Amino acid sequence: MMTPSQLDQMKKDQRRSEAKALRTRGEYKEVVEALQKACEVLPPGVDLSKGGLGELALAHDLGHTLVAGDKGADAEDAEGLLYEYKVSTTNQFNFNYNARADTWEESKDIIERHWHNIAGTWVAHREGMTITEKAYVPTELLLPHLLEHFSNTNGKMLNKNFRMKAFKELNNV
Repeated sequence: MMTPSQLDQMKKDQRRSEAKALRTRGEYKEVVEALQKACEVLPPGVDLSKGGLGELALAHDLGHTLVAGDKGADAEDAEGLLYEYKVSTTNQFNFNYNARADTWEESKDIIERHWHNIAGTWVAHREGMTITEKAYVPTELLLPHLLEHFSNTNGKMLNKNFRMKAFKELNNV
């Protein structure tokens, strides 16, 4: 059983929490309303979650069309070529294929299937919705590099992180 002073303190804490929540909602009101308007005009299949803002910015910058869904390619160009996008505000670009399979051959197969029909990868750094730097590496250069990396590591997760400079070096840029 709570004492009267403990009950009073609990009520004060609850009122403070509610007041803070109201202030926070006020801070975000304008941006949430603007994003809601943006969501209303998004093309079908375009989502702003899981990197969607960056993908939207890069597709706009490159003149590509975003591909619906979150598996496989992220965008296609006017000729129908498919691309993977990695967009960051921090100069870190992750290629993640989840946990290693039981054998290297199984893991390799998972990675190779991901790249089936994907022409290459665009990585881009963005500030807000402005692409400030970008680089392209075709799949025929990137995939062997990824496979070599993963075949020479033994971590439980298949994750390769690039910085922009290292990514550009794959394509001698």
